[in-house]
Amino acid sequence: MLIDINLLPKKERKSSGIIFTALAFSLLFLAVGVFLYWQTTTLKNDIAVVENQIDTTKKIAELEEKKANEVISADSVTKLQQSIEWAEQYAIPSVPVMKEFTSLLPERGFILTFAYQETGELALTVQFDTSREAAYFLNRLNESSWVKEADLSSLSASETEKDQAADGKGAIHAAASPKEEYLPRYTGQFQITLNKDVVKSAIQSEGEDGL
Repeated sequence: MLIDINLLPKKERKSSGIIFTALAFSLLFLAVGVFLYWQTTTLKNDIAVVENQIDTTKKIAELEEKKANEVISADSVTKLQQSIEWAEQYAIPSVPVMKEFTSLLPERGFILTFAYQETGELALTVQFDTSREAAYFLNRLNESSWVKEADLSSLSASETEKDQAADGKGAIHAAASPKEEYLPRYTGQFQITLNKDVVKSAIQSEGEDGL
């Protein structure tokens, strides 16, 4: 007995399945491609936006820095101008002041230290032969039109060898007794406040430049 088997329908079903599977994979690949393209485009757009924001931020920072530098520069110029105006109005050169106070000293008075502030405050350390000379110098300071106020804050005595300062010539007296080998020296500390307007006017009239 012969059996007739028809296999054609089965082949058609198999071909349809392959086509359907290939079509499904093609659609899947297409969807993945579209998704990846969309993601890439979106990422590029986001990067472009961020870069644009960075550029904008940099430009704003540069503008702010420029403004700040301009403000600092203007402030520096203003402060410099104010300093110059202050110096012209209040500062007093020290050399003419030193000369003036030296001229007020007694014959045997010597300025040891001279601490000067441009605001017009001075501290002098002066050496004298006698305490009377210190009082004489203080009196002359207070009589000077250059001085607003002068005080003798301290006066101390120390012994100095006679051959160094007795007569100013370094002479040694052979007949001098042991008590006469040393003479007292007085050191006075003076605090002085200048009359700035008078001093500046006097210096200008005398053509002093304070150098």
